[in-house]
Amino acid sequence: MSAREWRGFLATDAATYSRLLHFSRRSAAGRCTDPEPGSWRHELAAAYRWAFNTRPELTYTPRAGRQWHLIRTAVDHGGDLPEQHADFFVRIGDHVSRIAGTLATTERTAIHSAHVESAWSLTRRAVLDTADLAAMDRSAVEQFIKGLDEMLCDVEPEEGRAAPIRPIRPAYSSLGPRGSGRHGGKTATGSSAVRKLKEWYQDQCQMCAAVLVLPSPRHRYSEAAHIRAREDDGPDVVENLLCLCPNCHVLFDAGARILTDDLRVVDTVTGRFGERIRLHRWHFIELEFVRHHRRRWTGDKRHGALSD
Repeated sequence: MSAREWRGFLATDAATYSRLLHFSRRSAAGRCTDPEPGSWRHELAAAYRWAFNTRPELTYTPRAGRQWHLIRTAVDHGGDLPEQHADFFVRIGDHVSRIAGTLATTERTAIHSAHVESAWSLTRRAVLDTADLAAMDRSAVEQFIKGLDEMLCDVEPEEGRAAPIRPIRPAYSSLGPRGSGRHGGKTATGSSAVRKLKEWYQDQCQMCAAVLVLPSPRHRYSEAAHIRAREDDGPDVVENLLCLCPNCHVLFDAGARILTDDLRVVDTVTGRFGERIRLHRWHFIELEFVRHHRRRWTGDKRHGALSD
């Protein structure tokens, strides 16, 4: 867009302004070439599917958290900024948080100081570009950035530890009769949950790895087993389902097999411990349901994992 058209956005809200600013005074880009046609699209689609299905909860290491807090409150500590553009700078913390979160998510880790520093380096450049494009007083902006850089350098170097990235557990506020699935979390329910589960595992049993193939018409067959039984108000959600072959389903429903807290299979007839069940990276199993099933068949009321 032209500089004249661009100026019209100065009167809009800060969110629109900050998102459209980078289009000003730039010529149309040439057609992008793809050295490996389609490859990056598959990787991007896989990343989106993982984030959508996992709904990751990000955590900060202590050092990263202190750095982010400094950036978040930068406007209050960074000196005088041009008043008409102050709203843009208020959003710096949001920009850094999103970028750092994206970097950490790609590595499946908590947000570390390296992620925050990388995110700040990108945002820092964007702030300077904004100052040039908006014909702002660059000296005031540079003073603001210099002060923030110094504060970030003063943060104690000890990284500290944080819990790894993990999915957000759905909040089961009410378990209605026969798996009505009324809960606070956003998750697939009913037939949608069953379809998603079987698609993840391609109908392979999570316990014995068997894949049943039936003729006429030829197709794979598996069953969705409730961990907390439906007659015990177990909901029809993926967090309460296992993809099993008919044999393992019967054994599990009858209490001949139970699961430990770390999802190892226990044969209650022989007392033997087996392997951990196969678990798709997007399949989160609610521990509450595992413990309910175990208590029902063994009377085990412990909250720790069973051990051999």
